[in-house]
Amino acid sequence: MKSRNIWTLLIMIMACFPTVGLAREKMVIRFESPDAEVTDRYLSSEADVAAFKPGQYLDVVVTSQEYEQLLTQDRKFRVIQTESTQKSNLKVAGYRNYAEITAELQALAQKYPLLCRIIDIGDSQGKIYSDAGKYNYDAMKHDIWAVKVSNHVDTTEDEPAVYFMGGHHAREPIGVEVTMAILNYFLDHYESDETVRQYLNNTEIWFVPLVNPDGHQVVLDEIDVWWRKNIRDNNENDRYDRRLISHNGYGVDGVDLNRNYNFEWGVSDTSPFPRSLIYGGPAGGSEPEVQAVQSLMEYRKFIAGISYHSYGELVLYPYGYATDAYAPDSNAMSALAADMAKSIPGIAGGNYLFEPGWALYPCSGTTDDFSYGNYGTFAYTIELATQFIPPADQVQQICQDNLQGALVVMDRLNRAMLTGHVTDDTAGLPITAEVFIKGIDDSPIYRTPYTSEPLFGRYYRLLLPGTYQVTFSKTGYVSVSYDTIVINPDNPTLLDIKLQQI
Repeated sequence: MKSRNIWTLLIMIMACFPTVGLAREKMVIRFESPDAEVTDRYLSSEADVAAFKPGQYLDVVVTSQEYEQLLTQDRKFRVIQTESTQKSNLKVAGYRNYAEITAELQALAQKYPLLCRIIDIGDSQGKIYSDAGKYNYDAMKHDIWAVKVSNHVDTTEDEPAVYFMGGHHAREPIGVEVTMAILNYFLDHYESDETVRQYLNNTEIWFVPLVNPDGHQVVLDEIDVWWRKNIRDNNENDRYDRRLISHNGYGVDGVDLNRNYNFEWGVSDTSPFPRSLIYGGPAGGSEPEVQAVQSLMEYRKFIAGISYHSYGELVLYPYGYATDAYAPDSNAMSALAADMAKSIPGIAGGNYLFEPGWALYPCSGTTDDFSYGNYGTFAYTIELATQFIPPADQVQQICQDNLQGALVVMDRLNRAMLTGHVTDDTAGLPITAEVFIKGIDDSPIYRTPYTSEPLFGRYYRLLLPGTYQVTFSKTGYVSVSYDTIVINPDNPTLLDIKLQQI
């Protein structure tokens, strides 16, 4: 979830502790039912806000020195996570490390050769540095693995594609576990479960279990269990600096990968300063890990996807980059978010909540905004659990509960949708044409115009039930419009279009 460095808010604390030091032990404190003054102060600063539910609680990561200072300010809060509990949870819960993930993926590909294919979609920052001769990074030579799952896994078929990914933020390893659990479930149940078999027979399902393997290693090796970013060498000293030269215990190195995607990059809740925990990088899409994901999204136009983070038990959907940035497809995305949220039980009871990303707090350069803003993907962030690193007795349950949310997304592909092909009426070849829906695509909030994909001319539009006016157009062709396309709640609406050249 959101993280910010404490600059403005704790300037008095900085003055009390002027000495530059090494690592300072941290903890998460909770303000119960925070008032507007507390909420505004933390959310408008660059504080390391771990989780926030308006009117319920505000969780903030602080150093021990900052904690002592806050004790003098007559504020009501309590400690809910400590460095020792983070480390204990890592050990006891047995979170997968990179080597274990790689070995498991290879074993799955061998066990299910007709259903599962591992693809190297890019290198981590550590591997790039190591390959360039920077020996301090030799222990972080990591590939970014994607896994394609389908009944004809070696063929690109005329069918929708969905993604599940985890591990953008280093201190959130539960997202990796959930992604791996969903992957294993689909493969293990293909033969025995007719519903799962239909998913794999009719959909390409892509998994990127660990987007940030270098940062993940920093946390699992307990170099720094609070680390969030990748390990970009911001100060160019050819080594990874974790907490040196920083007044509040955050290192000068690294980029927040979920602030680095290049749609509305740098607009909100990000920082131009490398020491910040939400440093968005020198440019949008500058990080190799983000480039790997962006390239995958460009290669395979996804209809929907989920990126798993922690924590807060929330389902978030685009947009996130600005307050009141209601996406063109906001109503349909909200309905799917609601269905997911009510299917996922919370650890302490109740269910997950849902809202657009900006309603929690505006932030830009995110996976969801990039995926939706460029390709119209119904992209979701699920904030798992009630702490960054849940204990062993919660991990399996969190994975099982969130499997239900994944199944809701898969089921959504079978109903309330407009789909078909756009082809040239003479040659019969597929056409990349704009599919414009009145009342959605004429929104004042920008999204790249939705188009059919080039290989098959296929388009997919997830819609709420109702009647729509739809126009198909491409430069050099006569546009075609329909005034009364009916979308029903139970089945897709099929509409193939042949465009005539001018």
